[in-house]
Amino acid sequence: MNRLSLALILHAHQPVGNFDEVIERAYQRAYLPFLDCLERHPAVCVSLHYSGPLLEWTEQHHPEYLARLRKLREAARVELLGGGFYEPILISIPERDRLAQITRLRDYVKSRFGESPRGAWLAERVWEPDLPQSLAKAGVEYTLADDTHFLSAGIEPEELYGYYSTESDGHLVNVIPGLKSLRYLIPWRPVPEVMALLARVSQAHPNSLIAMGDDLEKFGDWPQTYRSVYEEHWLENFFTSLESNRAWLRTSRACDYLDSHGPL
Repeated sequence: MNRLSLALILHAHQPVGNFDEVIERAYQRAYLPFLDCLERHPAVCVSLHYSGPLLEWTEQHHPEYLARLRKLREAARVELLGGGFYEPILISIPERDRLAQITRLRDYVKSRFGESPRGAWLAERVWEPDLPQSLAKAGVEYTLADDTHFLSAGIEPEELYGYYSTESDGHLVNVIPGLKSLRYLIPWRPVPEVMALLARVSQAHPNSLIAMGDDLEKFGDWPQTYRSVYEEHWLENFFTSLESNRAWLRTSRACDYLDSHGPL
């Protein structure tokens, strides 16, 4: 049966020196309830990125959270992404520092979660054509870039359902388009409206991938979102809908889709 794969790639970051009470608020209103909800829906898989400073803070203040993430990773329900440890704009720093930043977060993730990250989150989703060289040298297999980069390069909107390979100086990396349409629907619009979009894509592009890359903080820590996402059960209803439509839709860790499908 033809099924659409949905990759939810979510990013969480807190800068060095941020107040403990600010990070604790984000933890209680976004990071923790999101994980609670995810654990209640065993058919839902996601790709998650936590910056180095946030991981260090969590290890100090809520080590049980990292243990739960590792358990989900071992169950192949979550993959942990890498990137620059301190969330730098990679193109703004020298090559040696790019490699050092990515390596530091890679080693941290492997030591805490038992597996090296295959993907990398780009801070602020900033892309430039020479990045594949840096990413590939650091062992990164894939990243995500906003669909505007693909459209600006001449790729048509109907060609965004999958992933592409690109290179710099012979160094190859895969790039997944993150769709603006999904970012503007999730979690702002009613769940049936999101599901209707996914159904249209499934019919028009069977066996394809649709991906969203966005901030995890939007699920509870942005203004008014805790009420809508958790108290009014938007996320619970969304995950329930994903599970009940498994005949034509599956959530997929980005790495799993890349393993089973070639690039466009």
